[in-house]
Amino acid sequence: MTGQVSMKLSIKIFTFGFAVLYILLGCTGADRVKSHRPIDVWVFRSVLDKKPRMLTVALDSQLYVAYDLARCTLYKAWKGGVTMEGAPYTSKKNIQPTSWGTTYISDSPLQQQWVVERNGKKETSKITNKGYSFKDDQVYLEYLLVLSTGDSMLVKERPEYVKDPTGKPGYERWFKTVGVPQGTSISLQQNNEFFKLASNGISVKTDYFDILPEQFPPDPKASYDHLGRMWMEESDCFTCHDIDKPDVGPAFTQIAQRYPNNGETLVKLSQKIRQGGSGVWGQNVMNPHPQFSERELKMMLGYVLSLKNEEDTVAYKPFVRDYLVAAEKHEATPGHGQPLEAVHPSYDLTTLHGGDFRPKVGGLAFLPDGRLLFTIWDTEGGVYILDGFQGGDSTKISTKRIAAGLHEPLGIEVVDGNIFVVQKHELTQLIDLNGDDVIDEYRAICNTWQVTEDFHEFAFGLDYDEGYFYITLSMAMRLLATEKQKLDRGRTIKIAPDGSYERINYGLRTPNGIGRGVDGELFVTDNQGQWLPANKLIHVKKGEYNGMAWGLLDSLQEPPKMVPPTLWLPQTEIGNSPSEPIMMKDGPYKGQMLHGDVSHGGIKRDFLEKVNGNYQGAVFRFTQGLAAGVNRLCWGPDGALYIGEIGMVGGWSWKEKKYGLQRIKYNGEPTFEMLAIRAKPKGFEIEFTQPLENNSKIFWADFYITQWRYDPTEDYGGPKLDFEQLTVKATNLSQDRKKLYLELPGLKKEHVVYLRIPDNLRNADGQNLWSSEAWYTLNAIPEK
Repeated sequence: MTGQVSMKLSIKIFTFGFAVLYILLGCTGADRVKSHRPIDVWVFRSVLDKKPRMLTVALDSQLYVAYDLARCTLYKAWKGGVTMEGAPYTSKKNIQPTSWGTTYISDSPLQQQWVVERNGKKETSKITNKGYSFKDDQVYLEYLLVLSTGDSMLVKERPEYVKDPTGKPGYERWFKTVGVPQGTSISLQQNNEFFKLASNGISVKTDYFDILPEQFPPDPKASYDHLGRMWMEESDCFTCHDIDKPDVGPAFTQIAQRYPNNGETLVKLSQKIRQGGSGVWGQNVMNPHPQFSERELKMMLGYVLSLKNEEDTVAYKPFVRDYLVAAEKHEATPGHGQPLEAVHPSYDLTTLHGGDFRPKVGGLAFLPDGRLLFTIWDTEGGVYILDGFQGGDSTKISTKRIAAGLHEPLGIEVVDGNIFVVQKHELTQLIDLNGDDVIDEYRAICNTWQVTEDFHEFAFGLDYDEGYFYITLSMAMRLLATEKQKLDRGRTIKIAPDGSYERINYGLRTPNGIGRGVDGELFVTDNQGQWLPANKLIHVKKGEYNGMAWGLLDSLQEPPKMVPPTLWLPQTEIGNSPSEPIMMKDGPYKGQMLHGDVSHGGIKRDFLEKVNGNYQGAVFRFTQGLAAGVNRLCWGPDGALYIGEIGMVGGWSWKEKKYGLQRIKYNGEPTFEMLAIRAKPKGFEIEFTQPLENNSKIFWADFYITQWRYDPTEDYGGPKLDFEQLTVKATNLSQDRKKLYLELPGLKKEHVVYLRIPDNLRNADGQNLWSSEAWYTLNAIPEK
């Protein structure tokens, strides 16, 4: 910021009774400027200047104001703007939006607070943000003051830009109070100054300021002490790397420790960055970066190598995952050792996006009239209605934005025709007061779960069941060693209509997916990382610990025992960033589950069974051939599965694709594949969608089956422990030729079993297998 000095020139304060409001308002000496908001989305939520739960209002190019909605007070008023930096805006992880320009009023020295007095004595009260609404191109904020007696009082505030007769810019704050008991007063305190609001009436407070010259955003280089660091922030480097901790890729300090700082290293690493690849630090793939110039690479690598410790470079043995090597006869092809490439043959794909319509979808839900709602994860923070797609004529598809300014809306639900959205820091109801399909009121339902400014503290959702909402809260990733995770992070929470919430489970890392599965039970997915050696599908149960040890109480000497997940989803093999789980509703797969994946791409199919009272089962490849990584899934009234896709340049994307809205619909065409795998006391029973051909010859040696276990540690990801190959001892094909039993000596509980069956198996019509692979999580072995 270029200025912090208050530029306040004069203050005019007026209070009114309702009867004389509009008569006296013209005598204030302030002229409201004809509405001309400086930006399209002029009211928006975000982190701002490292403060969470902020609301910025761009009233005019001469006046921006921001409110701290956690305290329901003004944070600052300034001339300038907001630099929208961060993961959804500019694909940068470590940066959040910041204000720039010259400050008129700042909360830092003022420490505003609300004061309630009853009969001249200060009364204990609690204030909460209840949301905001729009009317006549103005915004009205609502706060609720609750006294210790249980009495509640509503305060409404309408900010506006005005000018005095000489043209000086002004900030007008219009207040209205409702429900104030007799003998009670409400004041806004700023240091030792009190602005008393009229009880059950209207008050206006106006500040005028000196005219300031045009303001300009700061030079981005000013915030960095190394030009290479600045260019790294502007690229995708910090998507997969951290300074001093391994992430998807090695820490920059590890790279600096491994390589000498000389010309040979610069040439070698420059070539590696341009070409991309894997194998040096493990099997995670680094994207190619051919766009960087020699000078840019030299500066960036210079910064990285400057992070070397004072000690001499020592030999570093990189962690390498033990990847499976298929049997000789099983050449890797799509669906058979490699990811799928095409759309599932039993489904027809329709693309709903196109042209300038490029949504990064955060949530999907249908209105009662069959129109589709979707949220977008970008600077706009919008909610849209999609219509005209029902008949299959793409020329009739239309979109309309009904809401904007939401803070990373990653879930939406329609309940009895009412729209609810989960933002990063709030569950919000969106209300259309006049039926024009534009949201007039953004009503806060729950905004008290614990947050910081950390970019990784996402709120994922949204599920609704029997009067309650369910969301998941991911953990912070950039806390200092002296900082602690907030208690609510890494949990599934259950939110009541009154905004109160209950913690369900804990120990989640990045649970970007929550939904109803088999038996109507609640499931979430979680991403590999620290304390998570692989990705997971988790059955949500009260009080269970799911493995991520960050945020545990200091009093615990060691983490509690992790509850085994319903499914392990091995990293890079069948998962990377799993997303929303959902029930299957059609075809032979009805009653099973699906889940998407943002970075691995496509949709996976999950067969679950109960063994000893708990769910376990197998995950199969299901479909690919989509526009981008899959973030959200939603069944439409037409029986089609709608797919919301998303991506961020760098590590949070599938093949660097960033947007998509598509649907697949069951076409009735049979596909030959494994339908289910069931655990038996001495092996597995594989059920196929169709009978095997009559002359099928099954050779035991053609099966490639391995097992291993995982052990959570503080490291990012983890190795496959006790890895071993299993040998088929016997097989038995059922009379209808649809079920194949494999006897497998040596199976162990609490292990993952990878099954690759012969890809030359065919059905009675000569059709080849769609996929020959499955991953079964064998938490328990049935007794019979």
